[in-house]
This record gives sequence, structure tokens and C-alpha cells, in this order.
Amino acid sequence: MSGAVQAETATGATRRLGQWVAEAPRAWSEEAERRAASAFVDTVACMLAGADDPAPRAAHAGVARWGTGGATVAGSPHRLPAPWAALVNGTAAHALDYDDILEISNAHVSAVLVPALLALGQERDADGASCVDAFIVGVEVLARLGEALNKTHYFRGWHTTSTLGAPAAAAACARLLRLDAPRTTAALSLATSLASGGKRQFGTMAKPLHAGLAAKNGIMAAALAEAGVTAAADAYEGERGFVDLFAGVPRERLDTAVADFAGPSAIERHGLWQKVYPCCGSVHRSLDALLDMRGEGGLRPQAVAEIDALLPEIEMHNLPYETPADAMQARFSLPYLLASALADGRLALDAFSEAALARPAVRTLIPRIRMRPDPSQGSDANVKEAPIRATVTVRLADGAERSRTVQEPRGHPCLPIGRDALHAKFVDCASRALPPTQHDAAFEALAGLARAPDLNAIASHLGASHGHG
Repeated sequence: MSGAVQAETATGATRRLGQWVAEAPRAWSEEAERRAASAFVDTVACMLAGADDPAPRAAHAGVARWGTGGATVAGSPHRLPAPWAALVNGTAAHALDYDDILEISNAHVSAVLVPALLALGQERDADGASCVDAFIVGVEVLARLGEALNKTHYFRGWHTTSTLGAPAAAAACARLLRLDAPRTTAALSLATSLASGGKRQFGTMAKPLHAGLAAKNGIMAAALAEAGVTAAADAYEGERGFVDLFAGVPRERLDTAVADFAGPSAIERHGLWQKVYPCCGSVHRSLDALLDMRGEGGLRPQAVAEIDALLPEIEMHNLPYETPADAMQARFSLPYLLASALADGRLALDAFSEAALARPAVRTLIPRIRMRPDPSQGSDANVKEAPIRATVTVRLADGAERSRTVQEPRGHPCLPIGRDALHAKFVDCASRALPPTQHDAAFEALAGLARAPDLNAIASHLGASHGHG
């Protein structure tokens, strides 16, 4: 359950949300706690795989001059103050676009919450159970804001991982710090002053940096509120507040979203989509459709004359690159991703090396692949009201045609990947930053997060004897 607090004593959506975050009892189901621990496993895997990417390396170099601290930088021997460790680790977690999605919010939830909670939890000597609790609360806040603002907010071009991620991280960090309702409300309010980031940055270093900034901003908002900084108690619903400025939807939508916190938690109601492909989630349905058809036999790359992908316009906006110039752009290029998957029969981390991007077999296929908007799928509907689907049609040189429609991609809450597949993903990702002797110990420590007496024991598995700088 989400906790029994109904917040009758609080007036206004911002205060109601703050009171629930501060006072909801730790009465989560075993399933909710299991999903939270799984999210930590998956996100740390993505952190380790992305630790040596240019974006987190540059972010680390940018903040390292401001001192050392008590929070681990994943995949390195370095420690930084909690806000900076969260920034670097959040950037690493999102660098390869392999991290999970909370689809109701169109946001990468764990790449924000996990780095923030690991860093702050290390610095404040929190136990694992408190981090699990705070994570579930953060997911709830992100889901409620997503229900209220999307898809209008997302369609306007805001990168929700940053804009909604900062308030969610502030809520999670306030919960971890056990702030009272007024201070938690202040933290949520302060987070609106820190929330920004547009989708124009997709395909650049700034895109993964958004996750790191949101994680850092969540820590900052909670710490400032803890210290007594106050802010508007109606920052979300008030005139010219967050809802007005960032979405322009009726404020009653927010009232409805936070009116009742009874029932299953958001992590159970909506679930987290754990990715099986290291690229933009807007392509995953098309990838599943194409790979399914390829797996049925007879779909040889050289025999393909044309591939047509039909998907919602809002998804197309996330995929601006036809012929990518580098790995960052490749993760947001439907033609490249489908061409690579068709050529290899899979899409894995090795598809984004310079050599992989330059393969003649893939470059030959790219001009044959196009995407078109599906007029039957509205751009402004909430995902609960209108589930997304993609249809891929392959036309062969001999005139034959095949087509496949996918609504729930692999790894989606409706098709979860399972513990064995999660372990395989973790080992594959961790092998890029940690020696083999650390893989299983790190996996088991994270999977058992709720039983951990402190986070430093877990973080000890995530560092490396060498690192970037």
C-alpha cells in the first residue's frame, strides 16, 4: 500500500504532497520493496557501464576541484560530496540510455533517485531499508506529477527526467532525512526552482547530464529545506506556479492526482520498464517487432528493400537523427538502431563503438528505413488512456511484405525481464568498470538492499582501484 495518510489537515496540492511524503507509514508490500531493490541493481549496472563515457568523465572533471567527500563515484576510486557524486553517478546511469523508465511520467526515474539516495545515504549513514522506503516515495511523487502534467508537459519539449525528476528526488531525499511536513513541502517547492531541461539536448552530453542534475538538485533542495530555507507552499498549484508554467493544464488535474494516497504504491500500479536495449525507449517497440520477424527466419539484411516504422508523433520527436555522427546520436536514431539490429540479430552495448557505427552493411541499410507518424495515436493522451504501440513493415526485394505491431516491449512491466536476465545485464555492464571478482558480490549486495545495515558496505562493492578523473 502507499500509506494511509490522507492529508486532511493540509490545504493545497503542494502541502498535501509534502505531508504525505513526510508522514506516510513504512507499510510497503514485499513486492514494492523487491521492485525497488531491483531498480537499484539495474541502475547501478547502468552506472558502471556508463562510468567511462565522455559525459560523466567530463562532469567528474568539472566538479572534482570542489573537494572530496563521503560518497562513492561508481566504477572509480574517488569519493565526492553527496551532491557532486549524485551528479556524476546520475550522468553515468543515463549516459547509455540503458536505464529504466516510469512510463506514466515519460521519465527515467531510477537514474535520478538511485544516485541521489546512494550519495546522500552514504553521507548520512543511512541503512538500506531507509533507502528503499525513500525510493518508493520518490517514485510515487514522480508518478503523481506525471499523471497531472503529461503528456502536455512532455509534448511541449520538456525533458521530464529533469523537470519532474528534481521534485521526485527532493521528495525522496526529504524522506531519507526524515524532514517534517513543512520542511518537506519547502523541499518540494525549492525543487521547482531547480527543475529545467529540454528535449533539444537529446543526442548530446547534456541529455544524460539532466539525470545527474536532477539527482544533485534533489539533494540540494532537501538539504536547504532541512537547514530552514523556506519557499512558496503553493509552488505547484498556485498562479504562475509549476503546473501553469510547465504544462498549462487545468490545476484540478494536480488536485486529482494527489487527492488520495490509499491503495497500492505507484511502483506496483505502474511498474518500472527495465530496458533490454541500450538506446532511447521510443525505439524499443520497433526493435522488438523487427527482431521478432528476423528471428522467424528468412529476413536477410541484403534482401530488405524498405523498412517502415509507424509510431506516435510524440515518440518521433525523440528520434531526430537519421544518419548519426556519433554514439550519442546513434541512441536516438531509429534508422541506425533498426539497421544495426537487423544486421546483428540483436542490439547490445557493442553496437555503439566507432567501428560499429561505420559498418558498411549498416550504412547501406539506413537509407532504406523511415519512420512515419501514426495518426491514430494522439500526442497528448496520458499513457493510461492510450497505450503506445509501434508497427514495423518490412518490404523485401522480391515484393513480399511482413508486418508486426508491438505494444508492450520486452522489459516493460507487462513483460518483466526476471532475475536471471537482470543478473546477466548487471554482469555485462559491471564488466566494463569492475573486476570479475566483484560482480556477484555487488549484485547480491544491491539485491539485498533492504537488509543492509548501512550503505557504505554496499558502496564498497561499486568502486574500482582505478578510475577516471
